[in-house]
Amino acid sequence: MDDGMKVRDLLPERLDGLGEESKKKLRRDKSVSGMSLAWDYIEAQVDDELRELLDMDIFDLLGKAWAGAKRLSEYRDKAKHPPGVRELLKFGDFDLERELHPVIEVTIGDCPCAELNFTVKLAGHFSGLYLGIKDAHIIDGRTGKAWASAQLSCEDVPLHKEKETKKFTLPGRFKFEAPGIEIPSLI
Repeated sequence: MDDGMKVRDLLPERLDGLGEESKKKLRRDKSVSGMSLAWDYIEAQVDDELRELLDMDIFDLLGKAWAGAKRLSEYRDKAKHPPGVRELLKFGDFDLERELHPVIEVTIGDCPCAELNFTVKLAGHFSGLYLGIKDAHIIDGRTGKAWASAQLSCEDVPLHKEKETKKFTLPGRFKFEAPGIEIPSLI
């Protein structure tokens, strides 16, 4: 999409438990377990890297999840939906979810000692959703209200309570960069 809210915007200022979960995973490495380390510094570095990885547009990511909806798969049929013709699909109220799985490799000195596995559960909620479809791609849309939420976990341990954006009225239309988001074949 043109611009928008980033996944990192849904993280709280402080990720409770990030330092502790990082420490647990790192201490599994025998070469690290006996070291005296600046854990606050390591936590800050992991936090910075994680936020950089999550500098992605929420609604662009959720748009890719829309594309996988079964209702859209018929728009791949060129006999029913001729090439070059833009069609408008009324999707109505719609909720969808998507998971991201970023991994941060932590290196101390010369040796990599741990990979921290994260899960970000994103949810999008839309009311009054219309999608513009052309050539088996979602190219644009219009919606009344939307909001999103996210929950971040490290090694399956939640790092914060689910955080939700405010409900807001979208500015009428949104547009994806050409050629749009491809609708995958579900066959």
